[in-house]
Amino acid sequence: MSDYSNSKQELLIHILAERQELESALAQVKDSQMDLTILYGEWTVKDLIGHLAFWEESVAALFATLQAGQTPAPFPDLDQLNARQVDEWRKIPLAGVKTREKAAFEQVLALARSASDAELFDSAHFPWTEGRAYAEFICDNTCGHYKEHLAELISWLKRIA
Repeated sequence: MSDYSNSKQELLIHILAERQELESALAQVKDSQMDLTILYGEWTVKDLIGHLAFWEESVAALFATLQAGQTPAPFPDLDQLNARQVDEWRKIPLAGVKTREKAAFEQVLALARSASDAELFDSAHFPWTEGRAYAEFICDNTCGHYKEHLAELISWLKRIA
């Protein structure tokens, strides 16, 4: 991980900084452009927002499962899972997708703020994580995920400018 591997404050700063970058880019997209294709020849901006929401919800649900001492169900193939989730999000109106993503992000922030340092940073705390600190899972599904798709979003914004 990075220099925030043992600091909740640094973890939150990193998440919020990447989130601000994402929100700045999304603010440039008009609602009328949300159904334009930007990724993989088929994903729209709305699909991307739903995709982010799904993974934010998933990391929060996974934490709750691990915290309860349960073993999570195995994940299916990620490409198939992402495709299935995009199909599900397409059934939801844009306002609903935005609302749900915002709620999912707030849920992850609340998790990061309320979790103990051991739950976040002790790589042995949850055996299921196989030696990874849970903070890494949070980053993979927030700041790392935002950064992953931000470049694609910015590139698309430049092309349509």
